[in-house]
Amino acid sequence: MASRSLHLYQPLGWKRSTWHELLCNPVRCTAILLIVGLSLTSVGVFILVERPRGSTLLPNILIPDPEPDLDPDPVHDLEEPVPELIGTTVYHPFVSPSPEDALVDQRIRPIRAHSAISDACLEKWVSTGLWQDPCRHSMVQESEIDLVYVWVNGSDPLHRKARQALLNATKYTTKEARFREHDELRYSLRAARNATASWPNSTWHIITADVPEPTPNTATNNNNTLAPPDQTRRLGLVPQWLDIECAFYGCPDAAPPIRLLHDTQLFRLTGRPGATLKAADAIDWFGKILPSFNSHAVEAQLPHLDPEIVSDNMWAFLLLFPIRTLTDECSVALNDDQFMMLPLPPSAFHTTLYGQVFRVDPGLLVGGDSTGRADGGGEWRSLGWSAHLLNERFGTRKRPYMHHNARALSLPLLHEVSLAFGGEPNEFEVNTIFISTHYVIERHREALLWSWVVGKWGAEYGGMLNRPQKLRMWEEADRRTENDVEVNMLMAGLQPPRAVDKERQGGYDILMGANFHSLVQLIDLKQECIGNDAESAWNMFRRLLKDNTACGDNIISALIHKSKSGLDVFLPGPPKQSIPPSPADPIILPLVLPEKAPPLPSNPRAFAVRLLMRYAYVLGDSSTIFMGMKSATQTDRLLKSTDKQKDVALLCLNDDIDVWAEKATSEVLRKWFEQKWPTKLGCEV
Repeated sequence: MASRSLHLYQPLGWKRSTWHELLCNPVRCTAILLIVGLSLTSVGVFILVERPRGSTLLPNILIPDPEPDLDPDPVHDLEEPVPELIGTTVYHPFVSPSPEDALVDQRIRPIRAHSAISDACLEKWVSTGLWQDPCRHSMVQESEIDLVYVWVNGSDPLHRKARQALLNATKYTTKEARFREHDELRYSLRAARNATASWPNSTWHIITADVPEPTPNTATNNNNTLAPPDQTRRLGLVPQWLDIECAFYGCPDAAPPIRLLHDTQLFRLTGRPGATLKAADAIDWFGKILPSFNSHAVEAQLPHLDPEIVSDNMWAFLLLFPIRTLTDECSVALNDDQFMMLPLPPSAFHTTLYGQVFRVDPGLLVGGDSTGRADGGGEWRSLGWSAHLLNERFGTRKRPYMHHNARALSLPLLHEVSLAFGGEPNEFEVNTIFISTHYVIERHREALLWSWVVGKWGAEYGGMLNRPQKLRMWEEADRRTENDVEVNMLMAGLQPPRAVDKERQGGYDILMGANFHSLVQLIDLKQECIGNDAESAWNMFRRLLKDNTACGDNIISALIHKSKSGLDVFLPGPPKQSIPPSPADPIILPLVLPEKAPPLPSNPRAFAVRLLMRYAYVLGDSSTIFMGMKSATQTDRLLKSTDKQKDVALLCLNDDIDVWAEKATSEVLRKWFEQKWPTKLGCEV
């Protein structure tokens, strides 16, 4: 995509200059006269004007709008924003979204990389698990993976005042440690530059907190309240060390371009699946949730990143979580600061063949909790509520906790998750990372069961399954796919994930390739799961999916073990290449599972193949250290221990430093950071 190949980004809220501004600019005016003069002699000329270093004006390549907007927009047709200095602090002014812009796009997004693969190749890959003809000459590109940082500077004077005003209003207290920073963002980016040098077309996106633009008499006052701000203009926090022009024009070194976004720009009202929303709904919603210093609320807005700018695949770093509040509910989340210690291939996080790489902790299971009684001072209330929502949709089970490090995310699937769970979360928070990871795992399981029960057996017998037909199903489900991952990836032109030299390159080990729920209970498949009574294929599918999850897991495990490779045993009928999927067919199963079966797609097999590819994933394990910092001496000891472990790929630092040790510990960290990553980014002031 052209917009992703450019290293030139426009400041958020920037609009093309008006003709008045254009004609008043002598350089542009001269260029126009030159073009007009040359055009009279039938000579076509392209002029590229490079922006001088230090200029605050954006170069304009004037391309006529296909559908020009003739109506003036007083909110968005503003002059090009430039950094704003208040006291000694730099901010990025922007205009908050209008209510109309704050309504979510409810269309399901396809995964772009899959659109580039032919149906014949996908059929071969999913059914056999082998990258062979007709895929042999269809090399896929390494995944384009963007890095997304969520960051806040709790020491910022305006942020501190806005935060304190909310704390006063809610009569809530929190630890200032939750807002501390030790310059982690700067060094995490330096580490990322070294570790992702081989990644194609990667961009860094930094989502920072923002505050209302103060009136002149509030910028320097010393009380804890702000005068009523202008609600349409806000100030985005800017890292103190960042040359803000680099954020839009690209750094002069080899580092990827940096794009600044701010919390308020991402908030979108989603509503329940299928709900019709109006601008008035967004106004009411904003009134309830803003202002928000809610880490989980900000995470929940990641699905609303612009897909024209952000890659389908993201690796999210969630830094320096602030207090969070939804209406009158306040609590404190954790601080997570992540660093890439070794170069890592894109396949350590995502590949087109195998999907996202999830890193879970199978020894720590999360159960559903609809009461909201769990500890709100950490993340367990959000985890319990998220697990409850998953139970409601996919059936009750305990699900493993996500490892504390950067997480691989898919933007189209994050968007789908937001649509599936877009209803009011009562007063409890949703843990976006947990719910989106397990949503993909559950949807893949759902796709397997739908394909086998509804698409295959149900379609063959007209949607109803009687006792003799169920006996045939049991016979088929009577025996783990051993995919040769490295061979398949090499055949597809991708770098395998496993590190050759573990001290020079990070990697990951695949724990399980096909289905997370493969450790199953001993159950009588014939009697307890398949059953003897006649029922519709849709009802059987729903029963195995939600009501008796152990049976669904056992059937999936048995079918996978019976196949040498691939998922052909699950797929409906033989390939029907002469019947292409209809544009009227959906690309997913319903977000909310209906009681009655929806119509079968025109080509159930092709639908099932693409459905299984959409939710493909693997579970992986990288060499990771999670370090809880409490004091200077303890932090120094742990960092020295980390230095001795040469194969560590990912490091997560958690700030739990006592107040009395803050200054000394910060000095230890800064010294270690500078020793580890001494080379500055080109965008550092």
